Amino acid sequence: MIITDIYIKNFGMLSEKRMHFSEGLQVLCGENESGKSTLYAFIRAMLFGMERGRGKAAAKDDFTRYEPWENPGYYAGVLRFCCGGKKFRLERDFSRYTKRTLLVCEDDGEELSVEDGDLDMLLGGVTPALYDSTVSIGQLAAAPGQELSAALENYAANLCESGGGDLDVNGALKCLKDRRRETEKKLRAEEDSEEEKHRRILQERTYLERDIKNLADEIEEKNRRLAAGQAPGGPDEKLEAGEAWHYNLPAAMLFAAAVLCFVFGFFFRTVAANEWSSAEAGSVVFVFTALMLAGAGLLFAGAYVYIKDRRRMRIRELEAAREEEDVRIRHILWEKERAQAEMKEKEIRLVNLEDQCPEIEENREKSRLEARLRALRTAEEQLKLAAEELGRQTAESLNEKASDIFAQITDGRYSGLKIGEKLQVSVWDGSRNIPAERLSRGTLEQIYFSVRMAAAEILQEEPLPVILDETFAFYDEKRLESALKWLRGQKKQVIILSCGKREEEIARRL
Repeated sequence: MIITDIYIKNFGMLSEKRMHFSEGLQVLCGENESGKSTLYAFIRAMLFGMERGRGKAAAKDDFTRYEPWENPGYYAGVLRFCCGGKKFRLERDFSRYTKRTLLVCEDDGEELSVEDGDLDMLLGGVTPALYDSTVSIGQLAAAPGQELSAALENYAANLCESGGGDLDVNGALKCLKDRRRETEKKLRAEEDSEEEKHRRILQERTYLERDIKNLADEIEEKNRRLAAGQAPGGPDEKLEAGEAWHYNLPAAMLFAAAVLCFVFGFFFRTVAANEWSSAEAGSVVFVFTALMLAGAGLLFAGAYVYIKDRRRMRIRELEAAREEEDVRIRHILWEKERAQAEMKEKEIRLVNLEDQCPEIEENREKSRLEARLRALRTAEEQLKLAAEELGRQTAESLNEKASDIFAQITDGRYSGLKIGEKLQVSVWDGSRNIPAERLSRGTLEQIYFSVRMAAAEILQEEPLPVILDETFAFYDEKRLESALKWLRGQKKQVIILSCGKREEEIARRL
């Protein structure tokens, strides 16, 4: 990518400012507060946009910092650049209410979509944080950020897997982790559901076993009552009740007539003995005897009628008792059959519940989730191991490139750089490794510059312009010339912003 023209309509302290840039190395000199850092921020804002912060953060963000001093509603600019042999025009309006972005290919007039990622594609997928950690160095910001470390790890794994940097291994790891957590959540839900089913089955089985026992006791009781041949309140009680005396009118009349005969006979004898003569004594005896015999006959006749009626009544009572007992026995048999049928149904249900327990233990969905979880964990572990291994291989390439750049800048004073995890750096002076923290500020910034340029060479498919804002303030003359000489030899556009004349003079000599 080559930036060709810049038109700052209104941005910070700059307004209606036009600039033209060419390929290769170029230096812009200016005094303090002449707008160099504003130009640096403008180029970054044009390439990656600028969002306004929220709340208290809005008071210190770049949007507020570079809001135009005059006419803040007119907050916009244009940047023209060449990429892939074509010319493009990028227009941005940063204002709060009319914010918009326009990207046009000036060769054919086609309007591209920034929202759909067309600008990201032209930038080679470089993120703002990665841009700030490689080719863009602001004032007092030579040290690269942690974004560079993650990008190098991604690049290492992607290079092995696809031969390029198009994939995102960190993103893949995040995706695997998210899927693993989702699977773990589903598995926990499945286990909870299975435990709830198992609890319900155990509870229902307990109820069924209790009901089956109660039904068995009931059936045993029915069998006992059937074997005894009677039911509570059966014929025995009825027979006892039937043996009691009961009123019978014919027998009562006969008994009454017999009593009258006896009473009348004794009365007649008493009266006749007092009033009748001895000659009539035979008649008295005859009448008395006849009355006694009639009374006895009536008494026996009443007894016969009563006994006969009582026997008939007893037979009727026995038949009624048998019928009632038959009804009771049929009722007992019906209740027994009902209890047996209910017990059989519950036994079948109990067997089905016992058959369901192995099905719960062999839950296919749970087994599938467990297998998926094992696979995701394995994939995550293997991808981490691969990323770490390939990261070490990429670190060797980064060490080699950064060492070459650093050796050229220091004219061979240090022959090598060793970059560890999290971009920890040490230098080799030919006899020992020296931690970067023990070196001078100027040497330390030269180390960071070498690491940035080496990382940019590795990571960026489309070389972006190198924008340096007061980057060489701590360089001595000799190393500054070596650094500019190295930059001049690269096939990149380099824009240096400086308040001094050293960079300009060396650039002119080169």
